[in-house]
Amino acid sequence: MISKTQIRYMANSSSYSKGAELYATGKVLDMDVKNMGAFDEIVASVKGSGRNIYEVDVSIDTENDEVDTCYCECRAYAEYGGLCKHCVAVLLQYNDYENDMDSYDYGQSVEKIVKGGLTHTIRKGVQMHTTPELASLLQKQAVAKSLPLIQGSTYGKVRLEPYFNFDGRTFTVEFKIGINKMYVLKDAFSFDVHIANQDDYKYGKNLQFVHTIESFAEESRPLAKFICKWADNNRQFHRSSSYYGYYMGTLEKVRHLELSGNELAEFLLLMEGKTLQGESIGTRNTTWEITREHLPRKMTITGAKQGIELKVSKFTCAANTEQYKICFYDKKIYIENVEELLPVKDFLDSLSLISGEKAFIENKDVPAFCQELLPVIQKFFKCRMVEFHPENYGMVKPEFRFYLDAPQENMVTCKATVKYGDREFSLYTTDDIAARDMNRETVVRNVIHKYSNAFNPFEQCAVIADDEEMEYEFLTEGIQALQAVGEVFISDALRRIEVRNSPKVTVGVSLSGNLLELSMTAGDISKEELIDILSRYNKKKKFYRLKNGAFVNAADSGLDTVEELRAGLQLTDKQMKQDKIEVQKYRALYLDAQLKENPVVLAVKDKSFKSLVRNMKTIEDNDFEVPESLDKVLREYQKRGFLWIKTLNYNGFGGILADDMGLGKTLQVIAFLLSEFLERRNTVVENIAVKETAMLNMQSEIEIVEQACKAAEAQKADGKKADGQTGKLQRNTLIIAPASLVYNWSSEIQRFAPELTAKMVTGTAAERRQILAEADSEDILLTSYDLLKRDISEYEGYKFRCEIIDEAQYIKNANTQAAKAVKEVQADFRLALTGTPVENRLSELWSIFDYLMPGFLYSYKKFREEVEIPAVQNSDEDAMKRLQKMLRPFVLRRLKKEVLTDLPDKLEENMFVQLTGEQQKLYDAHVKRMMLMLDKQSEEEFKTSKITILAELTKLRQICCDPSLIFADYKADSAKVDMCLNMISNAVESGHKILLFSQFTTMLDHLAKRLEEEKISYYMLTGSTSKEKRAQMVENFNTDDTQVFCISLKAGGTGLNLTAADIVIHFDPWWNLAVQNQATDRAHRIGQKNVVNVYKLIVKDTIEENILKLQEKKRELADQILEGEGLNGGSFTKEELMDINDRKTSAMIHAACLMGVTCGGGNAQQRAAAAQYAKALGLAFQIRDDMLDVISTEAELGKPIGSDAREGKNTFMALYGLERCGAYVHELSEQAAAAVDSVFADSAFLQQLARSLADRKN
Repeated sequence: MISKTQIRYMANSSSYSKGAELYATGKVLDMDVKNMGAFDEIVASVKGSGRNIYEVDVSIDTENDEVDTCYCECRAYAEYGGLCKHCVAVLLQYNDYENDMDSYDYGQSVEKIVKGGLTHTIRKGVQMHTTPELASLLQKQAVAKSLPLIQGSTYGKVRLEPYFNFDGRTFTVEFKIGINKMYVLKDAFSFDVHIANQDDYKYGKNLQFVHTIESFAEESRPLAKFICKWADNNRQFHRSSSYYGYYMGTLEKVRHLELSGNELAEFLLLMEGKTLQGESIGTRNTTWEITREHLPRKMTITGAKQGIELKVSKFTCAANTEQYKICFYDKKIYIENVEELLPVKDFLDSLSLISGEKAFIENKDVPAFCQELLPVIQKFFKCRMVEFHPENYGMVKPEFRFYLDAPQENMVTCKATVKYGDREFSLYTTDDIAARDMNRETVVRNVIHKYSNAFNPFEQCAVIADDEEMEYEFLTEGIQALQAVGEVFISDALRRIEVRNSPKVTVGVSLSGNLLELSMTAGDISKEELIDILSRYNKKKKFYRLKNGAFVNAADSGLDTVEELRAGLQLTDKQMKQDKIEVQKYRALYLDAQLKENPVVLAVKDKSFKSLVRNMKTIEDNDFEVPESLDKVLREYQKRGFLWIKTLNYNGFGGILADDMGLGKTLQVIAFLLSEFLERRNTVVENIAVKETAMLNMQSEIEIVEQACKAAEAQKADGKKADGQTGKLQRNTLIIAPASLVYNWSSEIQRFAPELTAKMVTGTAAERRQILAEADSEDILLTSYDLLKRDISEYEGYKFRCEIIDEAQYIKNANTQAAKAVKEVQADFRLALTGTPVENRLSELWSIFDYLMPGFLYSYKKFREEVEIPAVQNSDEDAMKRLQKMLRPFVLRRLKKEVLTDLPDKLEENMFVQLTGEQQKLYDAHVKRMMLMLDKQSEEEFKTSKITILAELTKLRQICCDPSLIFADYKADSAKVDMCLNMISNAVESGHKILLFSQFTTMLDHLAKRLEEEKISYYMLTGSTSKEKRAQMVENFNTDDTQVFCISLKAGGTGLNLTAADIVIHFDPWWNLAVQNQATDRAHRIGQKNVVNVYKLIVKDTIEENILKLQEKKRELADQILEGEGLNGGSFTKEELMDINDRKTSAMIHAACLMGVTCGGGNAQQRAAAAQYAKALGLAFQIRDDMLDVISTEAELGKPIGSDAREGKNTFMALYGLERCGAYVHELSEQAAAAVDSVFADSAFLQQLARSLADRKN
């Protein structure tokens, strides 16, 4: 407890008595005491004089019964020593509180709250009041509003009159205050307190008013604020020197305000445009005008025998601040802006250091003064010249000389001198600066520095050392720049360095059979020099240096075109040296495009080459006619596609028809095949007519005509005659398609071109061999990729007019048997059909073109090194543009939105759903497991375990769909299934038909059961559905009332026409967006009458959402190449997999083993052994589990045999095979057992567990 004696001691007698009165009269409005352990923290509000309420904060050291700190808002606390009256009142109130606390019943009148280890005691029943700060603000506003009524005679009329004194060093100002009669303002600090407290203060008989800013006249209010601001800034400097304990002294009374430079500037600017009363040293004037004009500076310059004399008028300077210069002169106070004086600042500073008003400049320095200073001085001074003529003192004009040399290889030097009359100086010395034009010399030095990178102090010369680019710029630009300012002397050594003009590039190209002949020259540059330049080619380089030291200007030279042709055509140095370079005919359009890009290159093209290019570019003008039977069937864009195929065939090229899914690629090909058939048939008829005419007119030439007719009829031979060049039997057309589309091709040919004969190469191996052998020369043979792989040896004896592959993405991997098989078939013309020529990476495009025109995209090694890696990984625009130029003539791609203006819109939307409950827990657990595994792997380990990782990713996706796909005992709901069923129910009620896609057939089974429960009719199509049943279901769905078609993504993504549906639901996202789009286009295609709504069901914050992001990131590549559909995921790096999952995983068994060893106090060796044991054990467990799915029994396994394989799960058999897996399990079991042998005290159990896995049956 703090005694009254202590309180009295800390305050003076006046403060104590006033505080005791406040306490006794209940002016302590409220008080909150919080016990903070060894301290009581007190916050209280005390009503002061007038309407003021002050907040008091006190900290009491309860252990020592002392006041630790004390604070009050009032002015008296800050200005006078000891406690103020408000602090006294609060401490007296606190004493009562302490006494009361001993006798209070805590349960009734005092509430104690323990929070955060601190006890807060709250006294109940205390009246609550407005927060002091807000109460003070409200009070001031109320006073301000009431003043005009309370003191109408003085409100807004009080004036302040300043009066200053400047003694040459100090500037002070005092004020008088009043309305009519003026009183001296004796204390600025008291004035500030009166304003702050809104005191009603009396200065004398004729002046008493409430102190607010509004009480002052309008012109005096800025001065009142200035006084208060000065008081706040200077209070600390005017306390009395006596201290009492730790309390601060009292404030002195200040009448004369001493102003700093900045305060003086602020004060004078308040008085700008007004008169100010005051006294200044050196003048009797007391009335001053404030102005921002420049001082009327004057200077007299008088010529003398030895030089000139300067006489400058000086002024009384009151202050120099960063912003203003303040001076007194002729009844005015000048406030000059320092920035405006910057040009003459140094001169003014020099004058201020001179004691008198005169200065002298000797004759040798007068020219520099006239040139450097006088022009600036005349802008700020009124100059009077006496016997002085500046024009007679002009500087001698400098003459510059430059001596250039090449003393050694890769070095150029520049020695520079400047001459003034008979005197010559090095440009790099500072001798006799006053007599030299240093500004001009600096400009010239900067020119030299621009073209040099070093300096030789011994020779006093600038140097260009080992910098070819700077040397080239100096030779082409720098020498001319020096010649513009002086005389240049060049040594013989430097003259020998030649700079050649840009070479004139000429490219000649002609067509000779199936080859192009190319010639290239580059002016007077030899082929060896050209090859050397190209070996160092850089598009941004301005020049090239030859081996003899000469420079070749590369700007606008056409060298970039030569280099692009060398890279694009893969020309070797040996070829570049030849006068005629032979390249394949299919390079013609790339060559033409490249030559047209650079007008500097002179292109010489022969007639045949121009005809070929024109023929390929003006497809619509070619003389090919659409078969009459299809003229009204084909749409305009399909007719253009037909003409494009015909043009390719005519010119001996292959190509990719890459139209969007549903645009009728099949029909365009059928039109082409029918056209070719009709042309051959018409040729036979024409030859027969020729024969008949000849027999009538020239019987003697019958034999000649018969030979011609036989040659024509050979086109309709039975196919058993061999091709003249290859010795192979001639066949018409071979079409290879996925097995599910072979029947579709047959029916479409029958429908649109019944004149053609299409035969499916099906049945047993013997039957297929017989169909191939007995085929007519006009038969169109249809087979699948799978059958072609098996029968490829049977095709070795045949050569086809056309080979056409449908869904060409089937050969995107060049190493597959399917890709190898289609490339082995001999054909004169090859065509590829696909809506997605690029699904995952550019190598897929390479594989398709390797089939169409082998070598067109180089070898795969070259393609990867010079196109794929630069374009994709390094974002090399040149590589990308080169590829685009090469591909453009041989890829025809149209999008639905571009050509089918009458096709209804396709609206795509991602529908997000959040995992909850048990499903969320299962997903999180699996994610953690997998990411721990990834985190522990090195990049090399990751590469060898991708099958395992992809299997884990598949499990994550299955959990998102429905955990029961992998957890047989899971009985809870699936958020995605619930949303899907809700969407289907709503759609069915509205009369829509739905296509429902999933890549998991087991998921489709789950969904089918739910559809049955909801009594919604459906069809189901998976990979096990027969071709006949498949075709029947498609036909039925388009005509009957079945509401939903459940389709496996892989089995039904192509070859189906399901335009009866107008809603497509993708239940789970697939890595390959192109596959999903193909599936969508089963409904969004020609024949669709309604807007198609496509919904992708995505579980938020899971692998599914990140798959979408990964697809989007890779989509851009395909867009750049084809301006079509996107590039989609398929092969992932470790980093991409870590990005797919937001958290990290590992094998649970690994974590469990490490946790057990750690909790048991195992050492580092034991933890390492446990990790090795767990890794081998976990892998062995997984492999054995996969094997049991195949070799066990349903009773032992607890589920149907082969269910993993049927559900599309990735198992280790794909990697090792059954036989290898068995041996590998034994090997891993022994590794696990060996890892713990002799490390742990009793490792027998662990070894037994590991070895038992090799014989596990369930």
